[in-house]
Amino acid sequence: MDHALDAICFAVVMVVPLLVWVVSRRPVRVRIEALLRPLGARVWQQLVVDDTPDPATLLRWAQQRLARRRADLERVRRLLLDDEWMSGTRQVGNRLAYERLVVDVREAERQVPAAALEVPAAPSPVSAPRFTFVAPNTQPAVEMIEFGPSGRWF
Repeated sequence: MDHALDAICFAVVMVVPLLVWVVSRRPVRVRIEALLRPLGARVWQQLVVDDTPDPATLLRWAQQRLARRRADLERVRRLLLDDEWMSGTRQVGNRLAYERLVVDVREAERQVPAAALEVPAAPSPVSAPRFTFVAPNTQPAVEMIEFGPSGRWF
């Protein structure tokens, strides 16, 4: 085991500086660069990929993003119709989420041209859900949250 350590120390102290000196000479360096430059260019091309998506792909991504945002908006809208049983914190969170989703849907609609939007067909009586929830005409009750002994923030 001692001999292996001696060999490593010899290589580090004697051979590595000698190799650095030999490679640093101009004729040797020019030959090594000529051999390694194509390899380096090939590795660089594989590492750095310029993947700019085409406009059709960008449009498809924008349409999918818009569809997801609309589905989320509809889900939160249905949740708002029947959240009287939830705590005030959840109700406030639902309303904040709804407001944020409205802004997100508007931004997503601006990114998709009007010609690319698919107009959904009206549901037929067969495809309409059998049990649908009809929202009451009154505003849902909201639980008030009071902070501190007197209802103040401080």
